[in-house]
Amino acid sequence: MKPLDPAKLKKAAPGAALVLLAGPVFLFLATDLLLFLFLSARKGMRPEQVGTLASELVFGLFAGLLAAYGMRMVRRALKEEA
Repeated sequence: MKPLDPAKLKKAAPGAALVLLAGPVFLFLATDLLLFLFLSARKGMRPEQVGTLASELVFGLFAGLLAAYGMRMVRRALKEEA
């Protein structure tokens, strides 16, 4: 494995920050969403729970997209041979 030069690390840092911040948020929301759906299957949902479900889905998708984009930034920065 080649040693990483500071220029590559400087290019990969914003992507790593996105992954480290948005990744756990996405995992938490995905787990919460699965638990919510599993528990609501046993009993009916109240109207305010539908709003919570929709907002969790939107926030979870956005956090997942941010984490995936950050991972792509890191891979591109480390893959460059320049």
